[in-house]
Amino acid sequence: MGEITCDVIRDLMPGYLDGVLSVAGDSAVREHLESCGACRQFLAEMKEEMAPGQGSASIGEQAALDGFKKIRRRTRRLKMAAVMGGLLAAALVLGVFLKVYVIGSLPWAASMHIDSAQYDEKTQSLTLQGTVNYAGTRVTRVAWRDSPSTEGRVDVFVYAADTLPFGREEREFSVTIPDMKGKNACLVGSDYDTFKAYDWNNDHYELLYSLEEEIYRRIPEWTRENVILSPAQGIFRMDGAEWMEYSATYLSGEDAYYQRIGDQLLVYGDISSAWEHVRISLEEPHEIRLYDRDMGGYQTVECAEQKQ
Repeated sequence: MGEITCDVIRDLMPGYLDGVLSVAGDSAVREHLESCGACRQFLAEMKEEMAPGQGSASIGEQAALDGFKKIRRRTRRLKMAAVMGGLLAAALVLGVFLKVYVIGSLPWAASMHIDSAQYDEKTQSLTLQGTVNYAGTRVTRVAWRDSPSTEGRVDVFVYAADTLPFGREEREFSVTIPDMKGKNACLVGSDYDTFKAYDWNNDHYELLYSLEEEIYRRIPEWTRENVILSPAQGIFRMDGAEWMEYSATYLSGEDAYYQRIGDQLLVYGDISSAWEHVRISLEEPHEIRLYDRDMGGYQTVECAEQKQ
C-alpha cells in the first residue's frame, strides 16, 4: 500500500475529530500527523473554527442545543421578573403601612385644636399644646419652620397616623419653638389651610400701645383720630437693636373712623387714605425713623415737645 497523501488525510480529519473512523483509519491519521507539520497546522485551524464543545455536530443537533439555551435564558428572565415583582409589591405594601401607621400625614387644619399657648418672656420661646380631633389617631411628630411666604410667621406641622388594632390613641401634641418674640404661629393642615395658634402682638398689646403713644408724641401732626398705626412685621434687629415697624394710614374723610376687634381693623366712612412706614426701637430712649419718599430711605425723627 502506497503512502497516504495529505489530501486524503485532510478529508479524514472531520471523522477523526468526531471519533467515527475505524481503528485503521484513526491510526493512519495519527501516524501521518506525526511526520507532517502542514497537516498538524491544518488540524489546529479546523479545531479553532469549531465552537468549543460542538465538534462537528449536525445542523439539527446545533438547532436543538440553541433552542435549549434560549429556553434556559427565558426561564432565568421569568424567574428574575417574578422576584423583582415580588420585591416591588412588598415595598409598596411596606410603604403604605409605614405611611398609614408609622410616619403619618397632616390632618385637616379644622381637625386640630390648640389647648394652650405659653410664651416665656425670659427665653422668648413659645410652647404650644393641642389635640387632633380624630378618633383612632396617634400623633407621630410635630415640626415647624419660618413661613416662606409671610414674614414674622412660623408654620407648625402636626403629623398623625392611624393606630394599630388594639393600639393606644395619642391625640395630644406639644412643641416648644424658640425665638418667637414678635412672631405669630399658625397650624398648617393637609388642605393647605392654616389657622392662627398664637399672636405675639395681641398678647403684648401694652408694649405695642406704649410704642404707638411714643410715635404719636414724636410726630406732632399724627393723632389716633387721623392716623392708624398697624404692625407691619414682627420684631427685627437692625443696627444692634430691636425694632418694630408700623404702617401708617391717613384718614382724611370727614366722617371717617376706625375700630379694632382683636387683630382685625375695620374702617368706616367716606375716606381717602395714603400710607407711610415708621420704625421705632424697643429700648428707651426710643429712636424713631420715618420713611422719606423723596429721599427714598428712613430718616430719624427728632424729639418733639409733648403735645398739648
